[in-house]
Amino acid sequence: MAKRSTTELAFSAIRIEGGLLAADFLGCVARFEATGQTEADYDIPKGLKLRDEIGRYWKIALNLWQDFQAGRQRTDHDAHSFTGKDFLEPFCRHVLGFTDIQAIGQVTLAERIFPIGYQAVAGQVPLVFA
Repeated sequence: MAKRSTTELAFSAIRIEGGLLAADFLGCVARFEATGQTEADYDIPKGLKLRDEIGRYWKIALNLWQDFQAGRQRTDHDAHSFTGKDFLEPFCRHVLGFTDIQAIGQVTLAERIFPIGYQAVAGQVPLVFA
């Protein structure tokens, strides 16, 4: 039987399940010691820091979430449509950077229909909002 790693994480909201992301790697990411975590890697303009940009996008996401939570209380609109149009689309566009997101409905491949819903990055990223 393989020996289990007992590396502890200093995060209260993360629990490692399986082996996709090792605890040691997540620790490196949190300390900004992993590769691909410099301002140049994210094309961040001179004078700005990656941490500042993370904070910026976190605030955008938080405001979208707060508006969404307030809107969920309303009963004068379709909840599914509201979730997609007023939360998920703006979240993908303004937080995840999918600036060219567009509704496509469905995709047909080899006579099979896939209800994808949306796509981004010139059709290379399918997005399904359930």
